[in-house]
Amino acid sequence: MVDPFMIKFARFPQKHALVIAVSAAAATSAQMTSAQATLEEVIVTAERRAVSLQDTPISAVALTGLTLDERGVDTFEQLQYQVPSLTFTDNGNTKYLNIRGVGQSESAPNQTTGVAVHLDGGYVAREFVYGDAFFDVESVEVLRGPQGTYAGQNASGGAIFINSTRPVLGETTGFASVEAATYDKKRMGGGISFPLTETLAARVAVDWEQRDSFYKNHGPDLATSPSRVEDQPGNVDRSFGRFQLLYSPSDRFDARVIYELSDNKTDGVPYKFLREPGTNNLPDSNVRDLNVDLDGHRNVSYDRGTLQINWMVNDAFSFKGNLSYLESDQHYLSDDDRGSPLTDPDAVQAGNDFKILDEYWTAELSLVSETDGPLQWTVGASFLDYDQKNYLNFYRYNHPDYPGTGLDPTIHTRLYLDLNTIRENQAVFGEVGYSLTDSLTFKIGLRYNEDEVGFGDSSYISAGPFPEGRPSHYNAPSGRPFPADELLSFEKTTGRVLMEWTPGDNSLLYGTISTGYKPGGTTPFANEYESEEVTNYELGWKGSLFEDHINASVAAYYMEYDQFQRTYSPDPENPTASVTRNVDGSTIQGIEAQITGVFGDFLWDVSFAYNDGEYGELEIVLPPGAADGVNPVGFETINLEGEPIDYLPETSFNFGLSYQGFEFGSGRLIPTVRVSYQDEYYTTFYHYDYNLTPSKTLVDLFLAYEADAGWRVEGYAKNVTDKEYISRAQGGDDGWGEYLLGNPREVGVKLRYSF
Repeated sequence: MVDPFMIKFARFPQKHALVIAVSAAAATSAQMTSAQATLEEVIVTAERRAVSLQDTPISAVALTGLTLDERGVDTFEQLQYQVPSLTFTDNGNTKYLNIRGVGQSESAPNQTTGVAVHLDGGYVAREFVYGDAFFDVESVEVLRGPQGTYAGQNASGGAIFINSTRPVLGETTGFASVEAATYDKKRMGGGISFPLTETLAARVAVDWEQRDSFYKNHGPDLATSPSRVEDQPGNVDRSFGRFQLLYSPSDRFDARVIYELSDNKTDGVPYKFLREPGTNNLPDSNVRDLNVDLDGHRNVSYDRGTLQINWMVNDAFSFKGNLSYLESDQHYLSDDDRGSPLTDPDAVQAGNDFKILDEYWTAELSLVSETDGPLQWTVGASFLDYDQKNYLNFYRYNHPDYPGTGLDPTIHTRLYLDLNTIRENQAVFGEVGYSLTDSLTFKIGLRYNEDEVGFGDSSYISAGPFPEGRPSHYNAPSGRPFPADELLSFEKTTGRVLMEWTPGDNSLLYGTISTGYKPGGTTPFANEYESEEVTNYELGWKGSLFEDHINASVAAYYMEYDQFQRTYSPDPENPTASVTRNVDGSTIQGIEAQITGVFGDFLWDVSFAYNDGEYGELEIVLPPGAADGVNPVGFETINLEGEPIDYLPETSFNFGLSYQGFEFGSGRLIPTVRVSYQDEYYTTFYHYDYNLTPSKTLVDLFLAYEADAGWRVEGYAKNVTDKEYISRAQGGDDGWGEYLLGNPREVGVKLRYSF
């Protein structure tokens, strides 16, 4: 989608990489003469070449960092309302990221997301560190549908490429910003690029934010003032820093080193029970009041280093290299029952105490042709070495087998998992494109993947309660090691076949068949499951109209979704054996469209998606009481064939309108309105109301003043109608569901100075 704020990308000739973005919001009024305003191209680099988005035969959305900032988007949760077909839910230690209903649908240490996220070209192997991705970024590219050639495994639903702002040779540029808003939000940040020598430049960027929770935790007693309770789930306290060096001794070579570190803290995820079993009805009042009695938190910190190399070897081809290393540390402590024994003395209490440590290397090397002839090619290889240590403690107390209301993790442990999760991937890929005529091009791309996945031989399971005096680190000799002597191996070839036709300078038609996959694996309970596979058939058109005052794109697709990885039991004789299995025969189809226009002083954009996904033949066993705590009275088998796919809104839509014509002093006032709609969707294939996330319409208002001297002051009201909406609903075997609410109305002001 071409940016409605007339995003213009410049490119160093030798880099073939996106390096700087200038929005119309930063342009002078003379540059914005309405009679001459036209939409300029957006450049994307996800396929290793710098190509206009309008010339890229993929259903995709690309937004610059400036546009994200102007729309108030700094998280994946907010991005979903800018990109139809994208859904995102922050579920604590798991983030559910899906495109066209494909990605990740449940929390499981053995599963990974099916949407491949790349940060500065390096693959992000798990979703834990997504929270800081949108600070000081140059652009975000969202590619919809399987990307099995360039993004590789775990891109069965699509891929997202996040590009941070590069240092600039020979000049000093940067920005500084401050923000204050309701809920005591405070945020400060900035970035500066500066030359060290003629061939060396650096960039430093820092960001800090604090905000109170949108909820009020009263602790054990609902009459207690939240101000007297230390833990307030949903609050924010985070800091982030990024340091870069760019070395470019000639027009044909540059190397970039990036180091970033982050510390992101909150008192936990503010889940709350719904009003009555079997429904998604919110409580009649105090929907944001909690009475969580256990200390909770979700602390995530990480260090990440990246090396990028771009080398024009000769006039025929260039070399591109990317090496990335990440270490992350996550500690997640939660009150799983969402309540207190003091308000219900007979209620069984439960909690979770998870510690997750990630460490992994990723690398990619590629050769890209640079000639202007009819033949274009790319070849490359990639590598992933991923190791994760999970310490998952599920505890229960105030229970006959786990007596006592004062939590003791040693004696109240009901299940402890010590998991060493291993993933390795090696792949080679390539694509060849040949122009049969001046307007007709054929491409074929292939990627061969070898994956090894499983658990290290130190992994084990131990069931509680533990005897008195068991060491607090839970290193139980009675723990049951599970089969982990050998990793499971998977091989798969993915890719695409593409035909594109440009009947004129302002029109592109394409048809493609593309495939993607997510490797299979095993669970802590020793069952094995196969790889997910997606095949996508897509037709699309992109073009410009009315002398480039309108840019548009539309794509229609049909996807065959096989061996969908989900946890369930199909056996009424063994109904509690719910483990990860495969679901065959599912299909997803839809239409996606983007239109962006400039008329006079008005800039506007519209995006839309219609998606229809259905399960294939699938029999599952429902436990007693799953519907409402009472029904069914016994285990019941149902067939979900034809039922909707999870995390797939049937309709999603967003619209933006900005007026650029109010001249005021040495600058101008810019009012903007944005409207987003997302249809309802289920979060599991147990299709009860308490698993249904309802539809929602959100309205955001912005009023900015931009001065020619580089200042921008903006007032905003997000969710201006203060709509009370569920951002995630999920249920349990006892019929009680729980919910997370989306953000309430936020009113604030931002000040930014760019130089």
